[in-house]
Amino acid sequence: MELDVFRRPAVGGILKPKFVEARLHIDDFAHPEIIERTTKLQDELAGARATPYYLILEPDSGKILGRFEGPDAPPVGDGTKFAEFLNRALD
Repeated sequence: MELDVFRRPAVGGILKPKFVEARLHIDDFAHPEIIERTTKLQDELAGARATPYYLILEPDSGKILGRFEGPDAPPVGDGTKFAEFLNRALD
């Protein structure tokens, strides 16, 4: 997604000026304690272990404004659904 969809004008034009990115990576196998903490936070926030999994949080309250599970990049999609997801969260 980062190398394709996020760079498309329909998505990047929304992301860059309107959102702050934060990532959880669960692939640091050299540090099991990091995986444990990150997985716990993923369970608390998303309630899912799918990757990729995108959440949009309201900054002050932490309220979840949107959820998007899975990729929307070729061959699965073209970024249209992800752009719609971002726009819905802004409404």
